[in-house]
Amino acid sequence: MKRGRPTWRCPECARQFARKSQAHSCKTVSLETHLIKASPEVTRIYLALERLIREIGPFTAVPTKTSITLLSRTTFAGVVVRKQYLNLAFVLSREVEHPRIIKMKKISPRTFVHTVQLRSVRNLDEQLRKWLRDAYEVGRLAGRRNRPVDGPRKGVAQ
Repeated sequence: MKRGRPTWRCPECARQFARKSQAHSCKTVSLETHLIKASPEVTRIYLALERLIREIGPFTAVPTKTSITLLSRTTFAGVVVRKQYLNLAFVLSREVEHPRIIKMKKISPRTFVHTVQLRSVRNLDEQLRKWLRDAYEVGRLAGRRNRPVDGPRKGVAQ
């Protein structure tokens, strides 16, 4: 997508995306629908996560049937709520190997989705803040040519 061109808008749910016909769920639900099944600690973690992201920049949380999508310009992260923890997935333009990352998936040559589990507010530490700042920037610049690389490449724990 070139700078200044509009994003694609889903004709069914009216959400905007960086790519035409991007896969997504049109079924939105309330945030409470996700948090009602969670423990009080998980609810505290989610609310603290939102506060942390607000410190990075403006974002939108879109609760859908199975997850909560977090958007800057486009999706930069997503949360799946479980009773005792949150699975937080975030998008980076590099692969990161780190003990906290429980899953990593390459979805394009320059796009990697990393997943961590959050079981305590203490998990919202400086390392996670850095990853989320980088992910936020990836989401903000998604679809723009010549975007800056957000850090070291594969194999470097950060």
